[in-house]
Amino acid sequence: MTHEFLNSRRTQLLDILRENGHTDVSTLVKSLESSEATVRRDLAKLEAAGLLTRTFGGAVLKENQSLVARTFEQKRERMRQAKEHIAARAAEMVEPGMTIALDSGTTAWRIATALKNSGPLTILSSALAPVEELGPVAGMEVHSTGGRFRLENLDFVGPRAIAMCAGFHVDLAFLGADAFAPGTGAFTTDEWSAAIADALARIAERVVLVVDSSKFGNTARFRVLSVDRIATVLTDSGILREMQAAMAADPYDLIVAAPAREL
Repeated sequence: MTHEFLNSRRTQLLDILRENGHTDVSTLVKSLESSEATVRRDLAKLEAAGLLTRTFGGAVLKENQSLVARTFEQKRERMRQAKEHIAARAAEMVEPGMTIALDSGTTAWRIATALKNSGPLTILSSALAPVEELGPVAGMEVHSTGGRFRLENLDFVGPRAIAMCAGFHVDLAFLGADAFAPGTGAFTTDEWSAAIADALARIAERVVLVVDSSKFGNTARFRVLSVDRIATVLTDSGILREMQAAMAADPYDLIVAAPAREL
């Protein structure tokens, strides 16, 4: 978490919860010497970050968080709103009965969450987050690529994962990247992530690159996809006009996901 997010007041609030397991708003108002409105805002922010659960009149510490929630705790706050807008727009592209591929990363996690009411679907994922998110949902047939598990990324890589991909055909593959360059393509920071993305792209009827606007202008070592293998680039409204102009000559469709109020 950033220092701004976990300021001294919110850190103290969490310390109170760790000591007692639960607390109420009136106690927090006195202990933190803050207004009730401020305390309730803090509780809402901390709940959204998965650190606590609000109750009637108070809150309890969120214990036994899943491996996904613990590992992505910091990453999921980065460009959170942008990723939510991208995920909502991605869900609009999905129709019941489709087979969907999702790779690793917090954007894929957001898309998995947005797909909960889109079933029935068949899901193939190289990551743990979509499996955990959609596995319990009725109407979802969820497949993991398997392979070697990487704790740092919560994903599966290796020859076995690639071989598993080859046995599928998917309607849409939603793939992420760490960097994107118009005229060149999408890039990632490690070779295995690029290899798995390539394997998923090969089995897809349509490849949708999902990248928030912070990824444009970044650099990364390994190319995920060249521009001619991408059907659609889906990003958020933070993308610069200059970047959009530079992408105009590329063969894919560009979709800019806007907040609901702008639709």
